[in-house]
Amino acid sequence: MEVQKTLEEKIIEKKTVKRNRPITYSFRVSERERRIIDEKVKTSGLSRTDFLIRALTDKPVVVFERSGEILQELKRQGNNLNQAVRRCHFHPNEKEQVLSAAAECKRAYRALLSIIGGN
Repeated sequence: MEVQKTLEEKIIEKKTVKRNRPITYSFRVSERERRIIDEKVKTSGLSRTDFLIRALTDKPVVVFERSGEILQELKRQGNNLNQAVRRCHFHPNEKEQVLSAAAECKRAYRALLSIIGGN
């Protein structure tokens, strides 16, 4: 039986955890610059920290102007898969349809990764 850690033990454990990025940087920006940065961070899909590190270290930062279209397509593929799985529960002999829907979702996912520069 696992014993629950006390709050004090959790705090001590958190302090001893080594971070990949232990150094904090801060800088000032104008309101206009903040809005621009926040908008680009939002459309990139990255955290603010990851976005700024990529931008400042000359790593590619992909900003989607049409990310809504991509999300809509992924939702459609997800709906297709859900329908196929539901149908498979009621009609077990339609396994091929489920496998086909899963393969289509996998293709859409890989296409999205290639667009955004993922692995």
